[in-house]
This record gives sequence, structure tokens and C-alpha cells, in this order.
Amino acid sequence: MAITAQIISDDRSSERFPAGLNATLRDQVTRPHDVMIDDLSLTGFRLSGGPAMALGSEASIGFAGIGVHQARVTRQDGDVYGCEFVTPITQEMLTRALTAGPVAPIAFPTATGPSLLDHVPEPHVEPYSGRTKLAIATVAAAAGWAVAAGLYFALS
Repeated sequence: MAITAQIISDDRSSERFPAGLNATLRDQVTRPHDVMIDDLSLTGFRLSGGPAMALGSEASIGFAGIGVHQARVTRQDGDVYGCEFVTPITQEMLTRALTAGPVAPIAFPTATGPSLLDHVPEPHVEPYSGRTKLAIATVAAAAGWAVAAGLYFALS
């Protein structure tokens, strides 16, 4: 029994470089997903650890060194995707991405620590002055008597 082997051409147009870069993938709904860029070239990249994506779907990818670029899914093998840049990146961008250091995450404040507004005093609300309180009471009493008189004359 003979085993037939098929030769499949790999017609990628750019040299691929191992990258190991952390990146943020935003799908068409613009939800952010942390992914790993395994290798990178001028025309595309291979990523792992992202959301399920269909072949041909587009997303944006952002990582240190080159910023955010649009990409299209061209290959899939489990949770590993091959993507091509819609517009290829430049050699300078590729070099910056491959030599960029890790980016420190933003330290968002947590609810367990002290609040950012702890030092701000509560605003002081001045209560109504005595004169204003007297005017409100007088108007309310007069309105009450007016309603009572109106009902008296309407029912008699």
C-alpha cells in the first residue's frame, strides 16, 4: 500500500520572525482580547489565545512598536490563527515591534484601597434662611385656607 504525499506551497511573501509579543486584538464588536503574537512579518502574523474567529473575518491588532492595524484571518488551526495585515507594515515598524520592550499595564485604582475622593470635603448646603422659611409657611397656609374657602362656596 503506497502513501501519497502532497506538496503544498507556502507562498507567503515576507520572512517571518519569532516574536512572542503580547498584543490586544479587537474583534468587529471592538471587545478587547489579550493574545500572543507568535511570529511576525511585514505582511502578517500568527497569534494564539484569542476569541473564536472565522476565516476571512477582520479585526484590529495593537501591540508595542507599531500601534493598531487592521488584519484579516487567513488560516486557523485550533486556537492559533494566521492573519494578514490589510495594509502591510513597514520594515521600520517590524524592527520596532521586534525590539520593543514590554509595556507596563495601566494600574487602575481598585475598590479595596483608599478612594481617590477621600480628601475632598462634602459640600456645605446652606439651609433656607429664616425669612425664606417664614414666606414658605405663610404661602402654604394661605393656599390651604383658599382651598377650604373654595370648597365651602362650591358645595353650598
